Amino acid sequence: MEAETVLSVRGLVRRFGPVRAVAGIDLDVARGEVVALLGPNGAGKTTTLTCVAGLLAPSAGTISVAGDASRSARERRAAYVPEIPIVYDDLTPAEHLAFVAAARGFADRDGVVANALERTGLSELAARPAGTLSKGNRQRLCLAGALVARADVVLLDEPTTGLDPAAQHALVALVRGLAAGGAGVVVSTHALATAFDAADRIVVIVAGRIVLNEPVARFGDLEALRAAYMRVAA
Repeated sequence: MEAETVLSVRGLVRRFGPVRAVAGIDLDVARGEVVALLGPNGAGKTTTLTCVAGLLAPSAGTISVAGDASRSARERRAAYVPEIPIVYDDLTPAEHLAFVAAARGFADRDGVVANALERTGLSELAARPAGTLSKGNRQRLCLAGALVARADVVLLDEPTTGLDPAAQHALVALVRGLAAGGAGVVVSTHALATAFDAADRIVVIVAGRIVLNEPVARFGDLEALRAAYMRVAA
């Protein structure tokens, strides 16, 4: 049985004045799938993610999340985690997550916050001010927010920047856990090793267009992925 398409992007264009940052992207993401979005700086990766999240209006094209093409659906059903995690410094992780759940219209009736803290390894830090957390733990808190928000689509923009190898490994496990829970996950990254370890599919964007869209299994190993990336992105 074919997996449900949870994100569908058709003909996405985003202009900034005369510049076309995104120049006609078609992309489908299945429920439970992790897609790694690769490309050089300025390729249009972040612009694509922010359009999908409903933070930026497309100049042309359509975006559907779980079959709903409205911007409000994207804002409700997609969770966007920027490169620099945004948390409420004076709130504890538990309070932050309770706020996220309430903002999405969910009450913590079934211990959703505690479950998200446990799944992201933050239970022991639940009572500390979020402003005292490391960048890696802030990333975990934002991913926990996606869990309590019950997002159908999770969008991660350069999540491994500034993380040590252990934190990068933990983040890959969290990404795979989000997908196993039924979300479609899109990870924008420059880290080919992270893409190879975390993703089911590799999508490369150059100058606002997709130039490669292949299952990770097609590459066999990291060096094969690196060679393919350099051929299309150089």
